Amino acid sequence: MGGGRFWWWALTLAFCIPGGSNGAAAGAFGTREQNARSQGAAFAGAAAGSGGLGSIFWNPASIALFPGLQSESDLSLSGAQARLSPDPYTLSSMDALGGSPWSSGDMGVWRYTAASYASYQLNSSWWIGAALNSPYGFISKPRQDWAGQTYARSSHLMSVAVTPTVGYRVNDWLTIGGGVTAQYLDLTFKQATFAAPGASSAILQGDDLGLGFSLGATMQPRPGTMVGIGYRSPIHHEVSGQWAATPGIPMPMKTGLTLPEMVSVGVSQQLNPRWTILATGEWTNWSRLDRSAVFNRATGLPVSSLSFGYRDGTFLSLGAEYQWQQGVAMRAGVGFETSPVTNEARNPRLIDSDKVWASIGASYQATDRLGLDIGYSRQFMRQAPVRITGAHPDFNGSTFIADGKASADIISFAWRYRWDAPPRPTFVDRYAPATY
Repeated sequence: MGGGRFWWWALTLAFCIPGGSNGAAAGAFGTREQNARSQGAAFAGAAAGSGGLGSIFWNPASIALFPGLQSESDLSLSGAQARLSPDPYTLSSMDALGGSPWSSGDMGVWRYTAASYASYQLNSSWWIGAALNSPYGFISKPRQDWAGQTYARSSHLMSVAVTPTVGYRVNDWLTIGGGVTAQYLDLTFKQATFAAPGASSAILQGDDLGLGFSLGATMQPRPGTMVGIGYRSPIHHEVSGQWAATPGIPMPMKTGLTLPEMVSVGVSQQLNPRWTILATGEWTNWSRLDRSAVFNRATGLPVSSLSFGYRDGTFLSLGAEYQWQQGVAMRAGVGFETSPVTNEARNPRLIDSDKVWASIGASYQATDRLGLDIGYSRQFMRQAPVRITGAHPDFNGSTFIADGKASADIISFAWRYRWDAPPRPTFVDRYAPATY
């Protein structure tokens, strides 16, 4: 391998390890920023291949849109601004304990998320490849001493998923694909053992490796039109680790979490050589996450629980792409996401609500082999009240009422590299959005 290629491979691999998300990126603790190019159009058309090689996260069949040997690496920097302000009743009850201030402070954290993709065309009908992603993750860090500390102190959840993928071109207008996913999940949740300042923390920590799969199809009913549908299966995790309600006295614990399946539909319609319209519809079965008991592995007795109470989430977006000049494309999009987190079940550990995505982005084909992408999104979130009283699934005897506000900024970068230059299949040649 030549020295130049060695350094490109090194650069690609340097960003192969996904990092944690701050939890404001997608519904609940899903991570949407898997691809800079898709992000620039608010992920419109992602399942139809408009996101470049990273589209295989949503639809593995889109791998067949990319000829030869190609790779892509994406890096996203995401920052949430999230704050909970307790109401007067909650503040008065906390003031009796002494200490201040009792608001959460800014719970958001700037974090990075990385993703990498590779594809190889075996012949005119078969493609193989792989995706490395972080599908789920969040971090929140309120003040150590605050009014909601018996419900949440610092929280961290991260995942790393690798998905070997295969695509098969059935004919000139239909391609199918699939992949097998191995996903690692790690979580650490802390909360105070009582409400007074300086209280010790109860800590839940565990991890697990789970398996799932993905399926998809792309259809090109006519030149310039691409329709894609993708499915990501649920993945069950038997999380095992430690639960320490008393400092220095951990006990072995286990709990089960089933992370949801997702269905994505994308459409890309080229209007003329410069303009392409994009659209996405997505459904995620977050209602799988309700309440998970935490058991002592030694005795089999329940010692705690994780309450979610989620509903299903949806995401709709529209975008447009403009070929400004040869090798330079610009895009923009807007999306609306219904959060799986409801007012009735919201916990101070994760402030999430319905949100609007506003995104812009651009691509630059630096050489016939190297391409660069950038995308930026601003999230505008509805207010997220927290009402923990006797009817709340997390209620532990301490009333906590607060108004939550959150927003987020995400900027993503990607580089795409083609390691060879074979002739492109005819059906790819006709699909302009995949060529720059």
